[in-house]
Amino acid sequence: MRGGTLIAGRIVLQRTPRQVGKTTLITDLLLKSRNDVLSLNGDDSDVRSLLSDSNIASLTRLIGDKRILFIDEAQRIPDIGLAIKICVDRIKDVQVIATGSSSFELLQTILSGILITGATF
Repeated sequence: MRGGTLIAGRIVLQRTPRQVGKTTLITDLLLKSRNDVLSLNGDDSDVRSLLSDSNIASLTRLIGDKRILFIDEAQRIPDIGLAIKICVDRIKDVQVIATGSSSFELLQTILSGILITGATF
């Protein structure tokens, strides 16, 4: 965020301990006030399947006309770093917000998919 606004092409990574209100914060800030947010949860096996084997075509269809992709419990999704990298690199108008309670695992998973490309946070 810059000046209170989201910046497409950047990743917002919120990693904190369990049960501190990550999802509630995002819900209160974004989901209740905007209709351009796609909210996905890594606890859902269908979401894990969609995002762990993603490509530009499937991600573009999934995101549609949404401007913000919110992925809760992102650390549960295999290869989530690659999916986020594709979104940031190829779907230019989308802001990605990822949260997770397993901070080390989430950070390692996401960074392993994007650091080589020079993506910025």
